[in-house]
Amino acid sequence: AAREDLWLHVDGAYGACFLLIEEGRRILSGIERADSFAIDPHKGLFLPYGTGALVVRDGAALHRAHAVLADYMPVRQEEADLVDFCEISPELSKPFRGLRLWLPLQLHGVQAFRAALEEKLALARWATEELRTIPDIEILAEPQLSVVAFRGRPEGVEGPALDDWNRRLLERVNAKGRVYLSGTMLRGAFVLRICVLSFRTHKERVAMGLEDLRSAVGVMTDL
Repeated sequence: AAREDLWLHVDGAYGACFLLIEEGRRILSGIERADSFAIDPHKGLFLPYGTGALVVRDGAALHRAHAVLADYMPVRQEEADLVDFCEISPELSKPFRGLRLWLPLQLHGVQAFRAALEEKLALARWATEELRTIPDIEILAEPQLSVVAFRGRPEGVEGPALDDWNRRLLERVNAKGRVYLSGTMLRGAFVLRICVLSFRTHKERVAMGLEDLRSAVGVMTDL
């Protein structure tokens, strides 16, 4: 991107919050070279839904892209340290989203958020090691942050039938209503995912999910 003079943007909506901790900075090494990155504090900082931000190296570029001049729009950017958000985004009217991020940091301090993020990484690693102990489960994507992808692989089930088996496995686990796992396609195969990213998720909840998964695998293998 630098060689071709291109704008380098990083979609850090889920992961960029992990820059707060040492391991996250190691994993995301190189993000400092980006021209911009998106970050969703409603994910990695456990804040109310809709709390998102765009971090930009060159703020003047945003102004050039979005500022609108019209007779009916008053000039408000008169002080150097005053940011008129109408001139740096497509929205002319917007709520005070920044308060949702500023206030929790003022109340709790950044260390509380660092500790929570470190806990989520540790839980994802622990869940992965526990998954290895469940018969007929294989890990398809080791956790880099707090997501691990896996699937059931019962003997004699392959191809589309294996995808269907895993979709039924996902439904059976989630039907209990104690945890919620998600699914996705990975290298052409349907897989399940554990994503540990809630301030209410601690080791007992992850253990509960693994218990439900182990039970569901056992039932389906016996069918």
